[in-house]
Amino acid sequence: MRIIFSGGGTGGHIYPALAIREILQKKYSFESGYVGVIGGMEEKIVSRLEDIEFMGVRAQGMPRTISSKWFTFPFVNFMGIVDALKYLRKFKPDIVIATGGFVAFPTLTAARILGIPAIIHEQNAAMGVTNKIFANKAAKVLLTYRSAAKIDNSRVVHTGNPVRKAFLEQAVTGSKFKKNEGEFILLAVGGSRGALSINKACIELANEWLPKNPNIKLIHISGERDYEMVSKAIANKPENYQLLPYLHEMKEAFDVADLLISRAGATILSEIAVCKKPAILIPYPYATDNHQEKNARILEELGAAKVLLDKDLNMANLVKIIADIKTEDNLAKMSEAMGKSRPEDVEERILKQIEEILPK
Repeated sequence: MRIIFSGGGTGGHIYPALAIREILQKKYSFESGYVGVIGGMEEKIVSRLEDIEFMGVRAQGMPRTISSKWFTFPFVNFMGIVDALKYLRKFKPDIVIATGGFVAFPTLTAARILGIPAIIHEQNAAMGVTNKIFANKAAKVLLTYRSAAKIDNSRVVHTGNPVRKAFLEQAVTGSKFKKNEGEFILLAVGGSRGALSINKACIELANEWLPKNPNIKLIHISGERDYEMVSKAIANKPENYQLLPYLHEMKEAFDVADLLISRAGATILSEIAVCKKPAILIPYPYATDNHQEKNARILEELGAAKVLLDKDLNMANLVKIIADIKTEDNLAKMSEAMGKSRPEDVEERILKQIEEILPK
């Protein structure tokens, strides 16, 4: 059996695709390929894995404003379809599994032309552009949130969002993160590319607030783009502050954290839910169809998180929310609600739906 995976642009599309691959690998033996943008984040991540062939195509996202990219957009994606057709004809997959992002457009188009069944997984509360284009013709459409599409329980199914197997395992030994007795640990994450507004707020916390609160530690994952800027902006790093550009073993940081400060991409929200961690969610304000705020509001309504809009993000507002959440009773209630926000059998649901399309 042969399966092509596709999805990219951010870790929010890449990691669910790889998580679905891990789900299938527990039961089936198959050859797998991954179609992504040449030089994109997906190539960097997939290239670290064994037994999966990366196939680079040309692709470009739809411009959101008036720009010269409108002239290159059709040409680049047409050439991407040509690239994808070449790979799919050579690889001869039995199915294509796509998780969204503009890179999935050439892959799904090629699959449609060649008559290869396609399964789409949508991570967000509002369906992305590429998934929306192909949803009507996909063999299966798997949803993280019921609000993303009308469910019929045969072709369009609510499954939840898969997470990498590392997040389903118990706390690892030999972690690089330690927690001292009586210490309260904040973990700030801006997503796979980092978040400038969150990074700026963390700079304020490290310079002004953390030195006055030695029992609170901040683990700050800035993203590689802003790492140098953040490092220079904090002249005298307090002992209760740890700065990292990126972390592949994210579960290790989750295990020691009491409270997360994060964007509201669907993948990290699923990881937070699996680990049952309360969160302060700061949705990316320019996400397509404002899907990050929609994701975050669902969790806020469940009592699992507090939402702080990007325009209101500053040290004072952040510290106030931290203080409100920090009581043991609030932490426990939010932790329980966060754990209940994700179905316990997500991986089994996804496997069941894919098995209906797999060749017998």
